Amino acid sequence: MKKTILICLIIFLNLGVFAQEKIFAGYFDVEVNSPANTEVTGRIHLERNKDVLKRPVPKTYQFAITSQKNNLFSIETRFDPVGRIMGVLSTKQKLGENLLGNQQLTIVLKDGSKQLNSFPITIKVVKETLWKTLYERYKDYTVSSEGSRMYGRKLISDVKVAEMITELESNNGKFAAFGFYGKNPMEYKSPGGKTIEFEWEQVANQIGGLGYAYAKSKKYGPNGDPQARMQLKNALYSAIIAYTESVPVEGSDVMVKGKPIGPYTGDGFSNLKEYNLVGTQVVTHQWVISDALIAPSVHLIPDMLTDIKQGNKQAERVYYDFIRFYQTAMAEMIGRRSIDKSDDKEEGGRWGILQDTLRSSGAWADANLGHRGRWMLAMPIVWADYNRPLTYVQYWYSDFYKDKPFKNFSFSYGWSPHGVAADVSRWLTKFNVPAHEYKQSGFQPDGTISHHIAQGTDAAMQAYGFGWLVEAFVGFNQFKDTDFKLADKYYQFPADRLVGTYPKLIYKNRLDFLVSGRSYGEDLQKFVTKVYLSAFEDLQEARSKDTKLSNQAELDEIYNKIKKNKFEYSGTDAFWVNEFLVHRRGENEKPFYVSLKLKSKRTVGAEDFGNIRRSWYAGYGILPLKISGDEYSDKVLANLDWHALPGLTEEWRSDAIPVGHAQASLPGDNEVAGVTSDGRSGVAIYHHLPRETYSSATALKSYFFIADKIIALGNNIKRLRPGQQKEIVTTLDQSAFTQPLTIAQNGKTEVVQPGQSVNLSFEADKPVWLHIGNKGYIIYPDGKQKIIVKTGTEINITDPANASKTPGYIIAVNHGQEPATGNGYSYFLVPNVLATEMPAVLATYAKDVQIKKAIDAHGVYSATDKTWQTAFFKGTAITVGGLTVKAETPALMILKDNGSNWKLTMSNPSPSADKQQLVLYVSQPLRAGKYDYMLGGIYPRKGEYVTVSAEGTGSKIVAELPDKRDSAFYNYQEVLYNAAPVSIEIPKK
Repeated sequence: MKKTILICLIIFLNLGVFAQEKIFAGYFDVEVNSPANTEVTGRIHLERNKDVLKRPVPKTYQFAITSQKNNLFSIETRFDPVGRIMGVLSTKQKLGENLLGNQQLTIVLKDGSKQLNSFPITIKVVKETLWKTLYERYKDYTVSSEGSRMYGRKLISDVKVAEMITELESNNGKFAAFGFYGKNPMEYKSPGGKTIEFEWEQVANQIGGLGYAYAKSKKYGPNGDPQARMQLKNALYSAIIAYTESVPVEGSDVMVKGKPIGPYTGDGFSNLKEYNLVGTQVVTHQWVISDALIAPSVHLIPDMLTDIKQGNKQAERVYYDFIRFYQTAMAEMIGRRSIDKSDDKEEGGRWGILQDTLRSSGAWADANLGHRGRWMLAMPIVWADYNRPLTYVQYWYSDFYKDKPFKNFSFSYGWSPHGVAADVSRWLTKFNVPAHEYKQSGFQPDGTISHHIAQGTDAAMQAYGFGWLVEAFVGFNQFKDTDFKLADKYYQFPADRLVGTYPKLIYKNRLDFLVSGRSYGEDLQKFVTKVYLSAFEDLQEARSKDTKLSNQAELDEIYNKIKKNKFEYSGTDAFWVNEFLVHRRGENEKPFYVSLKLKSKRTVGAEDFGNIRRSWYAGYGILPLKISGDEYSDKVLANLDWHALPGLTEEWRSDAIPVGHAQASLPGDNEVAGVTSDGRSGVAIYHHLPRETYSSATALKSYFFIADKIIALGNNIKRLRPGQQKEIVTTLDQSAFTQPLTIAQNGKTEVVQPGQSVNLSFEADKPVWLHIGNKGYIIYPDGKQKIIVKTGTEINITDPANASKTPGYIIAVNHGQEPATGNGYSYFLVPNVLATEMPAVLATYAKDVQIKKAIDAHGVYSATDKTWQTAFFKGTAITVGGLTVKAETPALMILKDNGSNWKLTMSNPSPSADKQQLVLYVSQPLRAGKYDYMLGGIYPRKGEYVTVSAEGTGSKIVAELPDKRDSAFYNYQEVLYNAAPVSIEIPKK
């Protein structure tokens, strides 16, 4: 019995030691026919290497081989300059063709004579090592135009390179113009008053330019003058040493009042922000000081490894300086390390509450992963060691949290560094991050992408969302057909959005500027024909041989049609999370495209990074109509008065739009804003209530889309703030004035020719129509209203320095400086119509369409389409087209008579996880019953149900909404689905 207890105690003690020494030994390979004494790629490491500065690895630790077949390999225990232990495997003989395949070994870790651990490893004898594959695939990309950040965007002439080499040789690797070398950031004083990272970035870029020359120069490149190349290599070595050793990394590198600035690796860099020694930008966008070293490091590494083997101490110093310096890439500022709180400041809530792993995808769950990917993909190459972890920054490891708040919790849940090849491959799976709440970066269930969420949810379908979607392809290509290849689902995710979302936003080969993010003013045709289509090609190139996509045929079809500019689409799509709607026709119908972008307490409009702000209002109920497709091209947008965007109700200010944060326009202060669609028609509601103080007006606005009828209604327009005391207007349109503009009002018709500059203002109390090109406008005045038409030089262009030569026109309804009670507007946008047809269209609409504006509800009825649409700003009732509809809360509703059945669509424009039901009453009797519904979006899915019951002579409709009781069922996205369209069909018999 005592003997059994003793054996159990020994096993227990050994298991305890085993748990304390976590081994990183996941992957090894060596090329076939390698001679004796060739080092195997992949060393053995310990997890505790990250803690060597506080808890050194005993020098008595040793690795040994206890079993192997054929006695092919030997092992040596080494310690790097800071004391990290490594097991280095080498060949004992030449590895012939007969040894191709996997070789099994058993390794032990010993402390003197005591065995601490025993573990198996597999060394792959291969025709080409994984390292060589990764190097060959990445090296050219690092010096391509797409990878320009990786050489500092500097192309340096050979003459200038020679001058820089001379400077570095005479100055011990330093560029003489910079004063940060060897300086403690606490003591650094910039001549220009800037913080130290501005010099870091400039020097990194200089080194990047030299790295580009080492890769590409005719004189200094691989096929250049060997002596000149050697000279540049040595200059790069000295420059890298001087730069990287001057950037603090460890907390002990910077002392504050005699104490380290922080306890962790990376704190010497990131914690400088706590003392305002660097700006926020550099510690949240670390790549600005390190990206430019990627091309030099990747292109140097083959020669560097050769030099190290030959005993070149300078090359070895550079290698370990890279390992030290690149720890800055995963160093996070203190405010972003919080796992248990989230606030309105980006520093506290960038990725949500990290310990709530049901709703937060962990640290770095945003589109900046595309920027970080450049560095990540370089690390398996620069480390030249698959098993050295991606980082030694301690708070990325799961053991940092000691199983709190729950077992195995980590900063990026599910991952702890364990070997750079596996680490990087894992990060390539984190590009498909779902958003679970508003104001959270991620891919929305409606198909949109949100990135910058400092103020509210945004729609960033180009910058930066498209990069987030496709930048992983470079990494997919790196690892394709290797042991670290990505599973099919990671390819399927972007493929689904390339064909499921983007085509709906592309018209005549231009992306919609309203949802292009910060790129709203760029050439969005070039984006489609170059960037978007290239993504299809890159996805195909990045596939492994056995990668399968379920929608390959659709990918091919979309690609071919857009490449030929023959893509058409008919439908109405409500992107309900981002309060954005597209109503378009084109498949066997006359083509047009109209979109609508709203904002609320939950959402924002387009970001703006310019010194002259333009996109301030690009979310305030903006309603542009395209027919030819170029009505809002970049050249047209360059000429706009951005105070008068199509659909906007605001004071027509003439002063500069405020500068400031990219989202300085802020979310709205309104709860009510939403869109809904049944697939062919749509309705939207918007309470214009700006939070920012530059805007001056408030209004209740609604939008109705039925076939080719586009109707905008507004009332309760009031002045909210003093502003400039200019008129508050509703802009119908602003676009290029390249064709005659016809105006029919008060029984007369006039034509303004292109080239004329006019500033017309007239009063009307009867319907007015206007026409230009193939687009018409019908205005139904509220009482007697002023109509404004401006063209050419009468338009106050917001950014005249960048304006094009194309003149513009503006059509607007004037509500006055102090709008009277009840003041509103009613207008139609008419696509695909000639000026001569406008009187007939006006007459048809007068007979066919009824519009109704109550105080807190708007409604439309189209007799031809047998469709009723209503928008409720609060609980109230409205009658239109003989149908009375009552809502208990804000609501949207579409009711269509399809003959044999009714199609009923509704949604909640004031979403909340606490909102359980949407209740409507209609005067039309509908067949009682319980009707299940499906939710739309990028992945249609089962929803709840709608109950229809008799209520008096009509019906009561109760839609059960996704709410917090259903969190798990909706993948913890219930608040996002709470606003989704609910659509059912009700049989008449």
